[in-house]
Amino acid sequence: MQAWRERWSDVQWGIQLKRLFSVHSGESCDLAEILLQQTLVGSSPNSLLLSYLKHTVLSQIVPCSSVLNYIAAFDDLSRPYCVLALIHLAEVFGTKLSFSYGPDSSLQVCRSLLGVLHWLLLQLLKCLQTMREERPELIQVMDSASKAATGMLRRPTVTALLQVARADNTEAYREFEQSEVNLRGTLSQLPPGVIPDSTRESISTMLTLAEELPDVQVPLEPVLHAPHLPVCPTLNALVALEAVLNSNSDKISRPLLFLEIFRACFMGLVDSTTSSEELKWATFTFLKMRQIMVKIQQLNPGPDFSSDVEKGIDMLLQYRHLLDQADIKHRWDCLSQFLKECMQFNILTENQMNLLKQKRQIQREQLRPGDLTTSTTSSVGLIARAETTVISILKTLDADHQKNQDPLVGVLSQMLSGRSFEIITSAAASMGELKNFTMKLIRTNEFARVGPADTSKTSQTRAQLFDITFLMLCHIIQLHGMEIVTGHKEASESFIVQWAQRWLPEDGKYRSLDTTAVPQDQSKVDSLLMQFMSGDPRTNVQRWHELCINTPFAVQEVLFAWEHKALAKEKVMAVMDSIKSRMSCLSVVTCVWLCSYMNVVGTDARQKPLAMLEHLTRVKIEQATSTESRSHLMHMVMERIMNDVLPGSHPQRTCAHMYVSTDVLPIVTLHKTLTDAFQRGWLGLSSIHTLEQLLALCGSDWFCEKVVMQMLEWNKAEELSQALSLVLAIFHMDLEHLTHSMLLRLMPRLLLSTVHTHMLTDPRGFTLAKLCVLCITGTQTSKIGQKEPYVRRSRKRSKIDAELEDIDDSDIRPGKVRKLHEPQLTLNLEGFNLDDISAKEDGESSPNFDSKDPMNKALINLFLLMNAIIHDPSLTPRTTFIISFIEEAIKCGAQYARFILQFMPPTMLPQLMKTMPGVFSNAQILQICDLTMLTGRKVAAKAISSNSRFMDKTASV
Repeated sequence: MQAWRERWSDVQWGIQLKRLFSVHSGESCDLAEILLQQTLVGSSPNSLLLSYLKHTVLSQIVPCSSVLNYIAAFDDLSRPYCVLALIHLAEVFGTKLSFSYGPDSSLQVCRSLLGVLHWLLLQLLKCLQTMREERPELIQVMDSASKAATGMLRRPTVTALLQVARADNTEAYREFEQSEVNLRGTLSQLPPGVIPDSTRESISTMLTLAEELPDVQVPLEPVLHAPHLPVCPTLNALVALEAVLNSNSDKISRPLLFLEIFRACFMGLVDSTTSSEELKWATFTFLKMRQIMVKIQQLNPGPDFSSDVEKGIDMLLQYRHLLDQADIKHRWDCLSQFLKECMQFNILTENQMNLLKQKRQIQREQLRPGDLTTSTTSSVGLIARAETTVISILKTLDADHQKNQDPLVGVLSQMLSGRSFEIITSAAASMGELKNFTMKLIRTNEFARVGPADTSKTSQTRAQLFDITFLMLCHIIQLHGMEIVTGHKEASESFIVQWAQRWLPEDGKYRSLDTTAVPQDQSKVDSLLMQFMSGDPRTNVQRWHELCINTPFAVQEVLFAWEHKALAKEKVMAVMDSIKSRMSCLSVVTCVWLCSYMNVVGTDARQKPLAMLEHLTRVKIEQATSTESRSHLMHMVMERIMNDVLPGSHPQRTCAHMYVSTDVLPIVTLHKTLTDAFQRGWLGLSSIHTLEQLLALCGSDWFCEKVVMQMLEWNKAEELSQALSLVLAIFHMDLEHLTHSMLLRLMPRLLLSTVHTHMLTDPRGFTLAKLCVLCITGTQTSKIGQKEPYVRRSRKRSKIDAELEDIDDSDIRPGKVRKLHEPQLTLNLEGFNLDDISAKEDGESSPNFDSKDPMNKALINLFLLMNAIIHDPSLTPRTTFIISFIEEAIKCGAQYARFILQFMPPTMLPQLMKTMPGVFSNAQILQICDLTMLTGRKVAAKAISSNSRFMDKTASV
């Protein structure tokens, strides 16, 4: 009152006020409320006291939020000039005041801004509802209110803080939105001429900005964008991996371009003509590709899907030489066959198919007549007919075979002729019917072993059924892994699956062997041994599965007798001949036991079992035609079983599937393979198999480190982008384990090493960050969106598996450790403190994630390490890598960004903003912080407020 009587200036008022506060520092008073009450005593505001209030807020004596709250509480439109004064204050504080510093909390500012904006909308609504009273001062109120609200909504800091307020108080934000809807409706119903057009336009502009408010998002930008490359390496290589290494999978990466997918298929067709992968590529291209396109159509429905496919194939026609090579090498019109398959699945219309066929026919007319020949033995032609064959076989296997099994034996025997079985299994895999086909074979195998053995024709037929299905199932398991027969209760209880899980080697790893094991019925073993010794193939006392169980015990007796010189070599080889003269399954189980035995004994002790194995596989018994076909499949199965146990120079050891030489170090082979692939821009068949075998040989830790380090040897951004595209696809051979290896082993080593700092310098740094984020997202996608994780089975047991097995499910969460003011540069895989990751407010629950999950553990430790690096006083390439990592995570979208960034300690973002002001935009901050948690809202509000000077300056420019 003294200031008002003596007409103090704003500066004099501020000096006296601070002097008064210094004397009465212990007392508190709501100065904003006192000034506002005195300012708004009459019908018009006291301008001098109003200037005092403005100066008090701008000099940070009074919190801005408290003034805004009192403004929002004023509800007396009968004093329009007081309302105008309050609108002016709200505009000044909301559009010009910096939120970087101040006595009030940033979260309170968010709530106050939402309240005052809601108040402005309510004043506009009340004015519109009372316009019939013809009060001209209300027009001025509406113009000022719409101008103030527009100015606030155009300020990036305000819009970002409103998003925090929205998450903080959903009820208040819902009321704000309802007022916006009411205001829009009232304005639309107002007759023309009631208010000036300029007023109506300014309110409409403000409403448009308010409507766009919830859409404050990070601009969409691909994590991996390489339009400069002639081929999309990631998609091309992923298609190759699906076709060659994962032919039974029902999954494929999301489509980027139809052209790239189609071109990758035809490149694979050309590349595979001289290899054993020819049928895999053919079935993938002509049978599985159409299913993939249907899935794409289901995920992205739209009327333009067929035209998009047509456009992609039309672009493919520009690669005429690629299509010509495919036609010449396969002796078939490959594109026409592909178009036919697309038309049958309604991917293309008949008119579209005919139009594309005509264009391709014009190109084919320029080929030499000799290049236009077609062959009935072409893989494409065989695959085209294989679909109906698979359907017919599935129906045959479903029939009731209790009375007559001869037709079934005939069908199965015919399947073994030539390449028929390989074609059928490849076609079934690409059609998604391989598991169904395998299950029916298991049922047939179980049916064939049920009846007792006798000399009748029925017994002989059952023997053939058991033998053929046993060989078929062994071959399928060898090609597609044990997972093809597991997961079904009926299958897991069957003899063949139990035997395969116990004995059949997988990925070059032999099962454990116990030479002291005792058979369930020694008399049956003795009887079988006598039959082998005498050469009398009687089976009237055995069942077929019991023969398979007891034969290894009999072979063990023969081997031990030979080793102790109780049997001559000639007699031992006669026993091997006796085994071979019977069913093929006995040769297989004998081969498995001998290989497992050789795997656990020393070099000297291997000579005799090796001689038995050589004799078993070398001698060919002349039998009927069906038995010869069965013998061919038997030798294929046995070749895979014994290949890894034979000496490297052994003549029976096949080199057809060995892409990693024993004479060259693995690192040399890997370097040469990757160099060729990086320079070429796509993966050939040889490269795929070489990389797969190196991964299985050396494990995920070694493979991940070497591949990533070679990727980082490039210098130019374009070269790094191409290498990154290929590495991402290569990692899909075993994405989950390779991602764990990168996060748990490689990244801490790079971040802590002073030698490899240059590897984190851009463009290498952000390329590495892209790879990390893409691998994490890919792993998480496979866990969320698929029935089974996208994991290749041929891999070496990693340290991660061992760590998981060592964890007891009864273990409780690690005890809390003492917090330090500064994070330490350490990496503790087990003893991390979850409170370092998510600081809780009172009443908030602990973070909801499994700390024992390998991916969660890896991310927790990586973020703790990065947090320690951020708090280091020096600014290094490690800092820019961390920023790139967070930015790339945000690009993956809200769902995956939230998964990655949930492990980010709450002190990390403020420290980053302090170290490099303005490094993140407001939209990025909103994505980084978890707004569902009070802690996240506080961190976000504070970061946005400290960011206000940079964001507002950018917006004004």
